[in-house]
Amino acid sequence: MIIIRYRELWLKGKNRIHFEKALQRNIQECLTKNNIPFSKVWRTQGRIIIFTNTECPQLQYVFGIGSFSYAKEYSLDFEEIKTQVLKLYTQGTFRITCKRMQDYFLSSTDLEKEIGAYVVEKTNAKVKLKYPDINIQIEIFNEHSYIFTESILGSGGLPITKEPHVVLLLQDKNSIQAGIQMMKRGCNLNVYKEKDIDYSELKKYEYGFHIKELSNYPNENTVVVVSDTLKTIKEYPFFVFRPLIIQ
Repeated sequence: MIIIRYRELWLKGKNRIHFEKALQRNIQECLTKNNIPFSKVWRTQGRIIIFTNTECPQLQYVFGIGSFSYAKEYSLDFEEIKTQVLKLYTQGTFRITCKRMQDYFLSSTDLEKEIGAYVVEKTNAKVKLKYPDINIQIEIFNEHSYIFTESILGSGGLPITKEPHVVLLLQDKNSIQAGIQMMKRGCNLNVYKEKDIDYSELKKYEYGFHIKELSNYPNENTVVVVSDTLKTIKEYPFFVFRPLIIQ
C-alpha cells in the first residue's frame, strides 16, 4: 500500500474536507492514467491510503501531496512490530522513527528506544540519528501499524480543483516556472503562446485538470499569469499574477 501525507491542507479549517476530496480524486486519476491497479483510495486521520501492490512514482507530480511511502500494514502487537522492523534492517547504521496518530501503550519516543534496542540486540548494529544508512519508520493509526523505509517528497502545495482558471502567457524560459508556481496554489491552468515555447514540462502535473492551449489572446476579464521579473515589469490590459521566480 501507499501512504500519502499532506501539509498545507491542515491550514484550511472548515474547507479542509473540500481540499482532501479534491486530492483524493486527483490521486485516483493519477493511478488510472498510469495503469496502476488499486482497490481503494481511502481518507483517514490526516492520511490518504492507496490499497495497491504497485509503486506509482508519478504521485510526486500530484499537487497537494507532501510526501508518500510504500508501506506494509501490520497489527498493533508490539512483538509483531519488532519482528517486522528487524526484517527490514539490512546492514550499516540505522535509526527508528515513529509517529502515532492514536493512543498506544508506549509513546513515540519510547517505541523508538525499545525497537532500536531490539535491533541492536539482534544484529549488533549501530544507531545513528543523523544520516543513517537506513531509517526504519513506523506510523500508528487506524488501529494498525505501518512500516516502511522511505518517504518520497511530493510537489506540495494545494490540490488542483475545477476552479479557479488562470491563463499562462508563454513568454520566455521563466514562463514554465511561473505556471508551476500557480498550479501549486491549486489553479487550473490554460496557456496562450506569445512565443513558441515547449510547455510539455507542465503536462506531467496534469492530474485533476487538463491544460488547454488557447487560440485567442486573453481579454480584460481573464486572470493571467506572466513571468515578469522586477527588471521587466510591464502593463497589461487584464489582471495579472506575477509569481516569484528564483533565477
